[in-house]
Amino acid sequence: SLVACRECGQQISDSASVCPHCGAHIAKEFYCQRCGTKVQGNVKFCPNCGTDLQHPAVYEEGKDKLVAGLLAILLGYFGIHYFYLGKVGAGVLTIVLSCCTCGIWSVLMLIQGILMLTMTQADFNAKYVDSDKTFPLF
Repeated sequence: SLVACRECGQQISDSASVCPHCGAHIAKEFYCQRCGTKVQGNVKFCPNCGTDLQHPAVYEEGKDKLVAGLLAILLGYFGIHYFYLGKVGAGVLTIVLSCCTCGIWSVLMLIQGILMLTMTQADFNAKYVDSDKTFPLF
């Protein structure tokens, strides 16, 4: 049967020890790319979050929690972290709310930045990158 390479996402034989596409060494233990749950190699969907393991999503490069968290802490008043994450509506709303509340809203963005920095990359991806929410707050 086929499984997805954890490095490049290409389909490879479950008996392969090295990915023929990217050269990555293949572990005999498999984990869900989205939530990190350990799964058996022949499972099609993650039992924890339901992610399709046979056709894994490739996360958009550059959506790093460190960058987003620092942007939220340093420039949260302007909603720059939302623009970075592709959530333009949330960025504009953050600017409006920061202006209307005389900056009080930016304190929430500071807290959000700290929370972004303390969560795992998988949780960050699920909450901010892969989420369909227009305005993911906490």
